[in-house]
Amino acid sequence: MKRLVAFLLGIALFLPAIAQNVVTYPAIPGMTASPEYSLTVGNTPVWVEQVGPDGMEGLHVANFSCEGPLAITIETQDKIKEYTIQPASARIKAAVRKNKLTFRIDGPKKLYIRINDKPYLALFANPLETEILSAGTPGVRYFGPGVHDAGQIALEDDMTIYIAGGALVNGQIRGSGKNVRILGRGSFGGNLSVSGCENLTVDGIFMRSTRGWTNTVTNSRNTVYCNVKVFSHTGTWGLDGINPVSCKGFLIDDCFIRTRDDCIAVKANGNPDNFDLSCRDVTVRGCLLVGWDHADGMTLGFELNGGTVENIRMTDCDILRARGSGRTGGHAAFSIVCDGPSEVRNITFENIRVESDIEYKNLEIILTEGERYGNGKMGSIKGVLLKNVHWANAGKPFTLVGHPTRFVEDITFEDCYAGGKKISCLKDADFQAEYVKGLVFIPGGPAVVERHPKEPYSGRVPGQRNSQGADRRRP
Repeated sequence: MKRLVAFLLGIALFLPAIAQNVVTYPAIPGMTASPEYSLTVGNTPVWVEQVGPDGMEGLHVANFSCEGPLAITIETQDKIKEYTIQPASARIKAAVRKNKLTFRIDGPKKLYIRINDKPYLALFANPLETEILSAGTPGVRYFGPGVHDAGQIALEDDMTIYIAGGALVNGQIRGSGKNVRILGRGSFGGNLSVSGCENLTVDGIFMRSTRGWTNTVTNSRNTVYCNVKVFSHTGTWGLDGINPVSCKGFLIDDCFIRTRDDCIAVKANGNPDNFDLSCRDVTVRGCLLVGWDHADGMTLGFELNGGTVENIRMTDCDILRARGSGRTGGHAAFSIVCDGPSEVRNITFENIRVESDIEYKNLEIILTEGERYGNGKMGSIKGVLLKNVHWANAGKPFTLVGHPTRFVEDITFEDCYAGGKKISCLKDADFQAEYVKGLVFIPGGPAVVERHPKEPYSGRVPGQRNSQGADRRRP
């Protein structure tokens, strides 16, 4: 009996210890508390904010830090009739009781949740901070809980910007610097546009933007974005999430991005007299991407206006949505659109899961004549590996298009699936391919080499100009 009592006491002591490994943050003054959701982690309530407008355009956000297994309870005003918890790869099993949804997570995680016909709830269960800074720390610009109108923040060498949980900093980040860090669990309202940086780290913050590219990093080396959350809303065009432009060494790791324009867009652009336009050694891994309106999950392009674009790798990512038409006939889950003289080579998409909410295309790899946004000079695409990629929506096309004078070369599909069916040849999915050579399928057995299709799949290359020189598709 004594052993049983000791065992039960041990359990009782252990469970609160798990629940205590949760750090919550105060409500931000003046911001809107969610009228749709309340949330607890164990017995700890977490403030849920409505970011953006009412309705589906808004995003409801629960932001906290934690470690270890945790029980999550979401409560709504109405009885829960249906729900989804994304990504599907997280394999979250939930229980419903009237107006409560309960499930467990095994530790820090990002989830995208829909209940009934309500707007989406983003759950940001961050890792516990390893470095918590305070006001007065040398070399640190500190923003504590509350709202701060910071105006333009100019970067300096060896500078740290710390945005504490419960803080909202409204402003712009500009300039350049070496060994710059932007850290914390708070929010930044505005955008970051920097150039010529070396060893830039952005870690943990939640960025919200309604105008322009949210993160534009140009001509920089050794950049890291880790556990960054990006949400752009309300505007229409140009609301990208993270844009590495002519960078060398760029890691985007464990980020959540829901944007009205492309979530991640790799570009090679600028004045070639000022810096090398090449973009190389970019890795995107472990990210959750929601292309909300005119958006790919990830794209290389459009603006590839010089130098090489090489050693770009996307791995272990979930793409939940891609929507919107465009100058190549519609956005894709991920894409390469070379619209300029860059040489694109050695590109890898591996262990990617694309869910079903894809409006136009599963994939596009397109070499244009260089006149959509470019300078009229043509580049090249050679050497693309797609390995262990799963597209849930088999009804959307795979567009692979070169140019009559310059083919796209050496594209390999290895162990890929569309709608659960293994892709072993062109007939296994809706491939719209022309002006391509070196197209190889490796379905787990001998490689199948497909010859270049003799006839185009439609009257013209998607997005090519008609006889009057005008693009017939909506820009």
